[in-house]
Amino acid sequence: MKRNIKEPSSRQLKVGENLRKAISFLLQNHSFHNPIIDKSSILVSEVKISPDLSNASVYISTLGGLNNSQELIYALNNSFKPLKGPLTRELKLRRAPNLTFMLDDSFERQVYIDNLIENAKK
Repeated sequence: MKRNIKEPSSRQLKVGENLRKAISFLLQNHSFHNPIIDKSSILVSEVKISPDLSNASVYISTLGGLNNSQELIYALNNSFKPLKGPLTRELKLRRAPNLTFMLDDSFERQVYIDNLIENAKK
């Protein structure tokens, strides 16, 4: 069975990487007046943007583990709405993409798989 998955264009990759850097900068230097966001160490691992540049999925991971991660995702999705305009102007885009923050749990899944392999070896 052959799947027809289209690779992202170079424009998507470029805008996604610039958006990742800008969001990381905002998370470091902006006070959100939300203790969940302000006290968390957040790493923006990847930004995937749609072909028409209207939607972007922002994958984040927390350096403190997965505690309160659902509250953090909810807070980020609500707190970034007023910052879409300045973010778009900084990146020189015509239209602000809709940002959806998601939890990147790939590191935890990798540790889980590594533990399964270690246990199978024993």
